Amino acid sequence: MSDPTARASYRAVLLAVLATVPGVNLYSPGDWNLAAPKLPALKLRYGREEKISKGPSGQTAFDTVSAFEMRVEVSEKSGPAALLALEAIQADVEAAIFKSVALRSLTQDFAFMRTETDVSSEGQAHVGVMAISLGVQMYETFYPDVNAQLTEIDLTADLINVFDPTGTYDNPPFPDAVTPAPRTEGPDGRAEGFVKATFT
Repeated sequence: MSDPTARASYRAVLLAVLATVPGVNLYSPGDWNLAAPKLPALKLRYGREEKISKGPSGQTAFDTVSAFEMRVEVSEKSGPAALLALEAIQADVEAAIFKSVALRSLTQDFAFMRTETDVSSEGQAHVGVMAISLGVQMYETFYPDVNAQLTEIDLTADLINVFDPTGTYDNPPFPDAVTPAPRTEGPDGRAEGFVKATFT
């Protein structure tokens, strides 16, 4: 997930999911250290990225773990009340994230979720802060050989609007896309067209 636009898109979806957490004010600030205008607050930012090699396989391939950081801030009349407020928001955050179909469709795996909690007294108020780091894993292969030369393209068409309602074909060009018989639309597992382009 080294594409910055992909990270930004994922953060946008994560923000939309966190917006469903009840009773908190959601922010995604550029300056992490500025105090939230209104508490309880939930802040989100993109944190760091770690690439873990898939091993020697003839190509450069990684499992990429992107860490999204969240910061929960509350103010209560006592330390125990602040801690309870943080834990309640943490439970809502976890439920929103791990039950989200939209996030799961973009995620290979949630590699980790780490939390760190601190409660301090400022006068009569007790301020509670919880740092949450969410590790999102995606598979990527990149850094192609820039000296490689394209020599040939094979283009096969198995169309949706041209179909055989009952036929079954061996070795279809796109086996994962074949609509099982009986069918009312394709692909049906046979090639309606084929083009080979050879470059010299």
